[in-house]
This record gives sequence, C-alpha cells and structure tokens, in this order.
Amino acid sequence: MKRSLNKILVYTLIYSGIIIYDEILLRWICKLEFTLFPFVFALLLGFGLAVITSLFKHTRIVMGVLSFIILLLYGTQIFYFLFFGTYFMVFSLLNATQVVTVFYGEIIILIRDNLWLLFLCLLPFLVFIGLKRYIVEKKYSLKASLIYSLVWLLLFGLGIGSVYLTSHKENTTYDALVYHPEPESSMLYLGAAMTIGVDITRLLVDNIPFIENAVRTPDIIDPDPDPDPDPDPTPITYKDNVLPIPFDTMIANTSNKKLIALSTYFKGKTPTKQNEMTGKYKGYNLILITAESFSYFSARQDITPTLYNMVHNGYYFPNFYTPIWRVSTSDGEYVQFTGMIPKDGVWSMFRTTENNMNFVMGNMLKNLGYTTYAFHDGTYTYYDRNFSHPNLGYTYLASGHGLTNQHIWPASDIAMMKETIPMYIDKEPFHVYYMTISGHQNYTWMGNSMANKNKALVQDLDYSDLSKGYLATQIELDRAMQYLLEQLRAKGIADNTVIALSADHYPYGLKSPQIRELFGSPIDYFDYYRNNFILYVDGMRPVQMDRLSSSIDILPTLANLFGLPYDSRLFVGQDMFSTATPMVVFVNKSYITDKVEYDASKKTYTWLKGAIADTDYTNRVEKAITAHFYYSVLFLDNDYYQFVENNLK
Repeated sequence: MKRSLNKILVYTLIYSGIIIYDEILLRWICKLEFTLFPFVFALLLGFGLAVITSLFKHTRIVMGVLSFIILLLYGTQIFYFLFFGTYFMVFSLLNATQVVTVFYGEIIILIRDNLWLLFLCLLPFLVFIGLKRYIVEKKYSLKASLIYSLVWLLLFGLGIGSVYLTSHKENTTYDALVYHPEPESSMLYLGAAMTIGVDITRLLVDNIPFIENAVRTPDIIDPDPDPDPDPDPTPITYKDNVLPIPFDTMIANTSNKKLIALSTYFKGKTPTKQNEMTGKYKGYNLILITAESFSYFSARQDITPTLYNMVHNGYYFPNFYTPIWRVSTSDGEYVQFTGMIPKDGVWSMFRTTENNMNFVMGNMLKNLGYTTYAFHDGTYTYYDRNFSHPNLGYTYLASGHGLTNQHIWPASDIAMMKETIPMYIDKEPFHVYYMTISGHQNYTWMGNSMANKNKALVQDLDYSDLSKGYLATQIELDRAMQYLLEQLRAKGIADNTVIALSADHYPYGLKSPQIRELFGSPIDYFDYYRNNFILYVDGMRPVQMDRLSSSIDILPTLANLFGLPYDSRLFVGQDMFSTATPMVVFVNKSYITDKVEYDASKKTYTWLKGAIADTDYTNRVEKAITAHFYYSVLFLDNDYYQFVENNLK
C-alpha cells in the first residue's frame, strides 16, 4: 500500500504540475490575475486524474493520453482567446467544425505566427515523453483504487466546501462556482480546468436539482428610484410603452416556478414612456445592419466619408457602446435582435429557433405587411443562421444559398448590396437585415482580400500595417453604404427609409497597440467597446444624443420609433430616447451609468460628473444587473414570449 501511495503521489505531482504550468501560461497570455483557488483545484484535479490512472494497467499510455488532453484544452483555450478575444465554451467546442471550416486559413496563420507559443503549450508533453520510461506500469488493486477514490472525493468536497466559506457576493469564487455567471469570472476565480468541468456539468445536466436550488432569484431593483426631477418639466403626459399583459392572471394560472419568477420580474419593472419620437418613422422602410467589427474609429472623413456622414449627420450617439459577449458575432446579433443578455454556455441565437420570437423587429414588421429579408455574405449555415433567422421573420439568403459564393475571404459587402437590393427595393414597405463580413479579421494584406483590394487607399496613413489593413476593410463597408444610399435616392425613397447600423463587436483581430494608435489616445477597459451607432434618414436634420446607450437598446428604440405596440418591460435594453436611467452592462458585469463606471476586472469605481461615491447606489445597480443576467437566461430557456402571447389572446 505504501508503494502504491508513493506512485499516486508521483502521478498527482505530474498531472498537477501540467495543469499549474498551463494555468500560469494561460494567465500570462490572457492577462488574467493570479488567484488562489485555480491552483488549489489544480492539485485536486491532479489527484483525481492520478486515481483514474491507477485503474489501468498501461499507465504510460493513460498518462500520455490524459496529459495530452489537458494540454490540448489549455492550448485551444489560449489560441481561441488570441483569435476571438474571448474564451470558448464546451458548446462551441462541440461545434468547432463550423469555425475550422470557415476560418481554417486564419487559424493556420495564427498558429504560424505563434509557433513559439505552440511550443510552450506542448512543452510539458515533450518533457513527459522524455520521462515516461521512469513511470512504472502497474495496475492497483480494486481495494487500493477505491480507497484513493474515497480520499479524493473527501478532499475535493473539502475544496468545494472551502469555496462556500468565502464571500457570497457577485464576482467572487463562490459566485463563479455556484452560479457560473460567465467564463471571464470563472476563469479568473476557478481556473480553466474547473471552468471546463463546470461547463460540461451544466451542459449535460442543465436542470438537475442542486443547480435549480442553487440559482438565486434576484430582487427586482430600480438602480435609481428617485432621479433628479427635470428642472423644466414638459406639460405633455406620455403613456407607458406597455401591452395589456395580465401578469397577475399568468402568475395565478401556472405552477411553473420559472414562469412565475419571470412574470413577477417583468411585472415589477418600471416601463419606459412614449415620447416625442414615438411613431416618428411609422410606415417607413427599415434597413438594419450588423457590421462586422465596425468601430468608433471606422468612420473617417478621409477614407470612409459615407460612414462619417451617416454617423455625424443622422442621430449622433457619442456615448454608445458595443459590449462583446461570449459568442462574439452571434451574440452580438442576439443582443440587437432581442434587447436581452445572451446565455453563456450555448449559442443563444440558435436557441431561439424553437421559441416564439414575435416581439422582434422582423416578425413585428412582417405582421404589418412588410417585405422582410435577411442577407449575409458569409456561409449560409454558419452559427445555424439558416434555422434562427427565418424564425425571426426573415426570408434568409446567404453565400451559397440564394447569394453568389464570391470564393474570396472575406467577401465584398458592396457585391452583396448589388446582388440583393433589386430583390426588395420595389416591394415597399420593406424591412431588410444585413450581416456584413468585409470587416472580418485577419487584417494582413495576404490574409484578407478586402484589405488587399483597398491597400493603396490606406498605404500613406501613419499607422502599422495591421491597423491600415483593418481600415482598408472598412472602406469596403463604406462603399457598400454609399451604393445603398445611391440606389435608395435613385428610387426616391431614401428619405422614407431608416438605416440603423451597429457592430457585432469591437475589432478583436486588432491587439491593444493597434487599437491605441487608431483611437489616438490612451484607452481604458471601456474604450475598447466605445462605438458609433448609425441611425440615419437621408436629408434629416442632425441630432446629437448624449444619452448613454449600447447595442442592447436598439430593439426597443426602433420599436418606439416605428410606433409598434410593444412592452418596454420585456427587455433589458431601453429606448434611447426615453428618460429612463441609462446603463451599459458588459459580459464580466462591469457597467457604466450616468453616475459611475465600474471595472469588474480591477474592482474599481470611477465616479462621473462630480457624482459623490454612494455604496447604496452601486449595490442597487449591481443587484439590478444580477437580475438582468438571471432573467435573460430564464427568458430564453422558457420561451417566455410564447407564454405572454398565449395570455394576450
């Protein structure tokens, strides 16, 4: 028994050493702080893998396979972060074929440019191969393995229990383990190995009792219940933007605790009111665009004059943000379509496929007789848009299915405009959605057809090649918008068409040095996500909107502008023209209000405009944000629109 114990300890040290090495490497590359529990769990997981190894006779093979899997998961996580600027979920890993098929060229370039990092990722395995002859081939008795298993369960239970003894506030180790709010927090406090383990558990057993009981039901909190009164109140009394939803009846007539919680939450929210912008564009055409990697510095007078004109001569939003979510582009679409926060661990947009989505712009306008199309110059099936977008109310066409496959990477947005505009321009009123692709990374001359196409137009700019490559891709988007406006003007309907354009995410294909040089000044966490929102009608008088807003506010804003019957309580987002207290929420639960900026990665508060530090206020805001995240998940998982519609009939 003593000899077997010595071997178990050796195996534990090997596995734990590999996990700790990888954890340090990941935190160095991804700029994550060092916290205690990732290394505690590294030891516990190492012991668990050692116990598993003891069950097999061919120890070297088992240890080699398990060690390689550890290194593969960590290495994939690191390179995924370098590519997408975020961490992968197990669900995305299970659907990795789509990513590899579409981005294989860029992935090869990424690996080629980081061979030194690939070597560092594989170094422990190379060391293991060199030392494997010292590992004795031995299968332990069932009794010994059972004893070690029980010891591991005891130690692992103590490790989990010690987490329960720590703070139970948001953005803590306890929060990351029990509620698994989002991978940034989980990576920081639990480490990559435990994050993947928790993710797998929740993916396999989404509704097991201990998770159901663990989920907190946040209070309904108004972050600013008594805002300063308007010094010059208008005599006009506006109605609330609500529908006659019988929440009390809905609560009384169901035994489903989640639907009761949702109905209680939405009933308790303060609705936004109609305003002078309500119905301003009723009956207009709507062109809604998610522009790949469009950014604050994309709109320039010198090289992208159309974008610049639309930003500054429409409704100008200088305090607009585009937070990045877990599934970058797809979640960027989800936020814009639904006004809700995406669920971590899944593709939220795809999850809507079987849900009632009658309260999104596509279906609301389609039900009013609008012609509705959705176009994408990327792969038709990518992110399973071929399932989700028709359910949003669109006839969906994309590369290889309804649109010409341009056989270049990335495809040209102006080519998409030329092919698609004739499909709808004679079918007023129309609502068209575009997901562009010309601005996609990477931004090298050889790796990006749009960068290479427009290289001469940016060559004289005083930037690095990567920054110039990015701007060259935005020229293609600018040309697409110029062509779109030309066609609308030629048809005589440009002044009867609302164009709304927002990014899916910031250009994470650029690194901090390039973003800093394009930004033109030092930047903080929030500056990465600062952006422009284009809301433009040709010939309009420019209007500056200083109100804080983000992409989650687009749906309720458009619904109000088009005079659609909708209930403002059913969204996390708010009408940008409303008087409601503004708030921008980020994936790691950082936030900005009109009083304070909170950087969750550093746990720092920056009070704005002379606001006085107020702990009670930040506590209310953070409880409200917890509720936003929690009920957004319940909303998606429980097909809440269907429940509402069943009771509206």
